[in-house]
Amino acid sequence: MIRCFATYVSAMTISCVFAQAPSDTLPNQTLDEVIVSATGANRNLKAAEMGRHILGKEAILRLPVLFGEPDVIKTLQTLPGVSQGVEGFTGLYVHGGDNDQNLFLYNGLPLYHVSHLGGIFSSFNVSTIRNVDFFKSSFPARFGGRISSITNINMTAPAFERYTGKFTIGLLAANGYISGPIIRDRLAFSAAIRRSWIDIVGRPALAVVNAIQKKNGKKTIANYNFTDFNARIDWKLGSGKIYAIGYYGHDYLKIGDRNFESTNEIIKVNPGGSISSGSDGNQTCFFDENTNRLSWGNWGISLNADYRVGQGYLNTVAYYSSYSSHYRQMNEHQSDLDDDSTYGYTLNSTKNAIADIGINTQYMQQFGETYLLKAGIGYVSHDYHPEGLVNEYADASEKWSDNNDNPSVKSNEIFAYLDNLFNFGEVASLDVGLRFVDHFIQGKSFPRLEPRVSFRINLTRDYSLKASYARINQFVQQVSSNYINLPTDLWQPVGKGDKPLGSDQFSLGLYGNLPIDMYFSVEGWYKGMRNLVEYREGISSLNPGLEWDEKTTTGKGWAYGVDLSVSKEIGRVTGSVSYGLMWNWRKFPELNNGGKFPAKFDNRNKININATYRLNDHIEFNAGWTYMTGNRLTLSLYNYDEPGNNFPDAPSTGIANSGFDWEQASGLDYYHSRNNVRLPAYHRLDIGMSIFKKLKNGARTIWNFSIYNAYCRMNTMTIKKDNFVGGGDPNRSFQKFSLIPVVPSVSWTYEF
Repeated sequence: MIRCFATYVSAMTISCVFAQAPSDTLPNQTLDEVIVSATGANRNLKAAEMGRHILGKEAILRLPVLFGEPDVIKTLQTLPGVSQGVEGFTGLYVHGGDNDQNLFLYNGLPLYHVSHLGGIFSSFNVSTIRNVDFFKSSFPARFGGRISSITNINMTAPAFERYTGKFTIGLLAANGYISGPIIRDRLAFSAAIRRSWIDIVGRPALAVVNAIQKKNGKKTIANYNFTDFNARIDWKLGSGKIYAIGYYGHDYLKIGDRNFESTNEIIKVNPGGSISSGSDGNQTCFFDENTNRLSWGNWGISLNADYRVGQGYLNTVAYYSSYSSHYRQMNEHQSDLDDDSTYGYTLNSTKNAIADIGINTQYMQQFGETYLLKAGIGYVSHDYHPEGLVNEYADASEKWSDNNDNPSVKSNEIFAYLDNLFNFGEVASLDVGLRFVDHFIQGKSFPRLEPRVSFRINLTRDYSLKASYARINQFVQQVSSNYINLPTDLWQPVGKGDKPLGSDQFSLGLYGNLPIDMYFSVEGWYKGMRNLVEYREGISSLNPGLEWDEKTTTGKGWAYGVDLSVSKEIGRVTGSVSYGLMWNWRKFPELNNGGKFPAKFDNRNKININATYRLNDHIEFNAGWTYMTGNRLTLSLYNYDEPGNNFPDAPSTGIANSGFDWEQASGLDYYHSRNNVRLPAYHRLDIGMSIFKKLKNGARTIWNFSIYNAYCRMNTMTIKKDNFVGGGDPNRSFQKFSLIPVVPSVSWTYEF
């Protein structure tokens, strides 16, 4: 659905001009407003933009889900040119980019970590979402800060007329949503809360396990929960509208074990032959406990003002956004509980935090049906704590601490942009934009110009040709040695010796309408990436001995490919078929001996087929099939001889060895190149069914049943190499690891 000025309504204006306008921010009192249905086919054919996908809430809800939770990011993973990373997780790798190169905006509020449960769920409650605006190729000039994609999540506006709500119960979480007027037609609110109940459901089972383990002097420590909360309040004024948005999302994980000396039990034989147990009165006299705690989350608030200025439209957003993660590993031990001097501990912890304060203003004015102007300015203050490191040790005789006092790095960013959209009727449209950004950090300035242009020309009534170019820069990066995006991966600003990440992306595409309400797109693209960041060889964890900007090295990357899709949005049967072909390369002077190597997520081929069949008003079926060329990893396939060892698969060094060491006989691992092995192909089938029932009071219930990975394909996540000795000679084995089998899910929703 697209909202636009009634005085400007025309087919061309709707599809080409106002496709990029915020959709629920136009004040009703001062701007006449109509609601017009605009299909993806019109947008696909007539808009100048490329690589843009607008997903409504219903499209997200239709996909079969994991653990009964519909998910924004998992829906984006089904698009061509987007790789999912590791199965079941919310990684997003767009056109060869990395996971940290995606900007997520929640109604203009930037969020840094957008997943729960280590990445299995995204942080966005679908109940609060109106639509998702996703850009992967042609970036409008108003967006910046990430080089791979922009995901702009638009929140549903509150209901001003009556109260509405929704309550959903799934396998691992429940969420509730309510909206309604505070002052009818003037002031309204909406609020949603979602919480997992893994800790609640698992508590009795954990108690039983620990009761069994107690007699052996063992205890398992485990707890996990996540919560997210969303709120919005809208106030209509005579000259516009003001609304405030709040977001809070937090995860807490605790896992560990405790060993202790259990009470000594005495077995008694009672008269009649029955057996009972008693105690000799001895109590626990020592303990050794290891715990790991991980806490992470985002929270933020934004204040938005929309109002009419002359013949134009002005939008201002001010926000505060905060992200932090804290990992704490603790070992406590005491050899005699009656003697406090026998207590000791070891503590290791890392902290990472970012706080942003920003304000930006955009002015938009339509000049007839030919020209739309968008111009804006903004400022952001960043406060980074890249790595707070603490290492402590204490016992009866000594105590020492080694930490870096959690250094703070502050930076400032200013930007201005101008976006010019020209519409030449049915013939062509042109979008020309320029963004200027300057980043100030540690006494250095990084001014950058970012030109953007996209062009559409109609070949016939049903076919159009488009081309685009976009340059974009990024001043913060998240360095990781893992395949899964974890909260322990640290966000770091551009350092004193580094330059901003940057990309240049070129795209060319053919678009058209097909019979029976279908449409297609074919987009070829090339993306060059500069100043990418990786850990140096041999460094994958943090220590206080190195500065945060001394642990990484920079290089370049390039990726290219083709995205194809065919979609159908109208009728009982709807769905899409998409195919992505991609090559993804990296080159770092200090890695892989300076030679180029494939990226971890160099997924050459990717196919997604999604279909929905609406049997009637009460029953709907959906299915989705995914195929993807496997990820890459670095694996030692061979070994070589150590000096002094008799290793059978390599020439001996000739150095005598006084004794044969079987543990060293397997030799040293030999790595031919970085990311030298490709994992087996990934594929799975998801199926689902929804049952809708209308109630007499106007409410309705929805039962959703789904099966994730219906034919139980055990997709390989990684490969482990084992070196062992057997039969007198060293041997090697390779073991594949898989995680997610077939997973049935069910959820129940009540809407009013």
